[in-house]
Amino acid sequence: MPLQTTNIYGNITISDQAVALIAGRVALECCGVVELSPRRFSSRVKVLFKHKPINCGIKVITMDNRIFLDLYVIISKGVNENAVTESLRSSVEYNVANLTGMRVKGVNVHVVGYK
Repeated sequence: MPLQTTNIYGNITISDQAVALIAGRVALECCGVVELSPRRFSSRVKVLFKHKPINCGIKVITMDNRIFLDLYVIISKGVNENAVTESLRSSVEYNVANLTGMRVKGVNVHVVGYK
């Protein structure tokens, strides 16, 4: 369900895929994150055949112009998992809220593996 808002520029609609793209780019720039991991088995099969979807590893739920995010990531070996997940959570929350103008009510980080 896309986000909708109205301001002095008019009506603005932001799709869930755009929010996922923003969150994915921010997540990959975070220190300690190696890559995003597909959530479903069917997505993992697509990755094997070199077709990685834009929102791979990110689940976006929007309700009442509030955003809830689930991130599935693979992190580097030897880094502090708690520090990486907390940094990732705060960075994604801030950047998504700043770029979309909507409230981010929850960011859940799921560490799927280490590389």
